[in-house]
Amino acid sequence: MQNSGEWTVLHPVVMKVPLALAEKSGAEKVKGLSRFAREALKLSAERSNVTPREPEKDAHGVPQPTDGLYWSLSHTLDFVAGVVAPYAVGIDIEEIRDVSIPLKERVASEVEWQLAPKNDPTVFFRYWTAKEAVLKAVGHGLSGLDHCTVTQIIDDTRILLSYRDSSWVVLQHKVAANKPMGLPGYLAAITLGCHEVVWEVVG
Repeated sequence: MQNSGEWTVLHPVVMKVPLALAEKSGAEKVKGLSRFAREALKLSAERSNVTPREPEKDAHGVPQPTDGLYWSLSHTLDFVAGVVAPYAVGIDIEEIRDVSIPLKERVASEVEWQLAPKNDPTVFFRYWTAKEAVLKAVGHGLSGLDHCTVTQIIDDTRILLSYRDSSWVVLQHKVAANKPMGLPGYLAAITLGCHEVVWEVVG
């Protein structure tokens, strides 16, 4: 088993939700998605050649590191994502879709929208997933949204943010969806340290 000093690659895993789970509803589905996301987490750990203990959260629901291993999960109705890392990490995945103007204004300021087209749903979800990933990494929920700012769109896969006094680079990855033509799919995002990232999409 490797230790944190030997890590060179992160292995975030995205998994397609099986039909039997996708057809469930309510609390049963939410619990099922959470359990299935932990399968993505286990696969990420396996790819990284580590064996973490059962992931735990504190009283506020913030993931807690165990044995020097940090972890993060995310799920949508169709995909889940998980990653294990040797440092505080955040991962998010969202379906790219049209959203309301008030939601766009809530997620990003006019200064941030000057960096990219406000009417492009992909840009909105680049902002949203990047901010979610950073807020997960720092252990804060959406209460920290006002302190998380997009400062630069580096390229098609990387975006730079500031959170209070720190800077974060977030790496993003488009995931195709097996849905009718015209839907752009999903966008996954992970906070980036000094490691190479190899995405794995299952299903």
